[in-house]
Amino acid sequence: MKTSYLLGILLLFSNLINSQVIDNKIQGYYQAGSDSNMYSFFEFDGDGKVNIAGLGTGDYFTKADSLIIYPDKSIFKFKIKGKTLLGVSSWVENKTWVRKDTLTTDNRKDAAVSQNKAALLYEYYKLTGTSKALDFMLAEKIKDSYTEKISVLCNKGLGKACLDYFGILLIQDQGLGSLLKPEKNKKVKPANKQLIALGNKIIAQGEPEGYTVLGSYYYILGDQKKAEELWNTGADKGSQKSAMALFQLEIGQ
Repeated sequence: MKTSYLLGILLLFSNLINSQVIDNKIQGYYQAGSDSNMYSFFEFDGDGKVNIAGLGTGDYFTKADSLIIYPDKSIFKFKIKGKTLLGVSSWVENKTWVRKDTLTTDNRKDAAVSQNKAALLYEYYKLTGTSKALDFMLAEKIKDSYTEKISVLCNKGLGKACLDYFGILLIQDQGLGSLLKPEKNKKVKPANKQLIALGNKIIAQGEPEGYTVLGSYYYILGDQKKAEELWNTGADKGSQKSAMALFQLEIGQ
């Protein structure tokens, strides 16, 4: 009787621990349950990256039966119910996506490394919630603390945090005015070595958007040739933002 009781306690604690594991091992192609869904599919690579209906790549993690996706400047929340994803936040609320037996790429090579990525993204989630980096930068009382914490996550290897940190440093370096109207910057200005190093660090992390943000910085400086070079590389590596930057540059000329 005593042995059965102890076994029951151990199983209970085991279930509680497993239910709180932060991971990103969900993998495969999830098709929208209705043609009315704004996002026709989600394709997860088992390593923290998700193709969002061919519109761009996002980051994701799971905790128990919850799935969190960062598409770009927003956030999607889902409940995992077997092979079905049920949207529970804005843009995806009350919509469903069902896993299909479609052949997809599985990028999960090292479970420990993948779980560390998920854990860092969860820390980012706890820090930011549904707010954007710019929201914190405009809040005088908390921006310094936020910047420090984002910097720590970046140094731990979270690409998304590094992208936010790049944006923060860019605002500090150039001011919002230069970012809103970069076309006024006709003369090449001296580059900020810290920003250049951070942009290259993001690229080294395997983040295609590193080419996007670094190219944007050179464009702000007035070095269009370098910007185009970086955007072309980013587009070749799958960054739709880099491709869009090139398109906007072309139609603006």
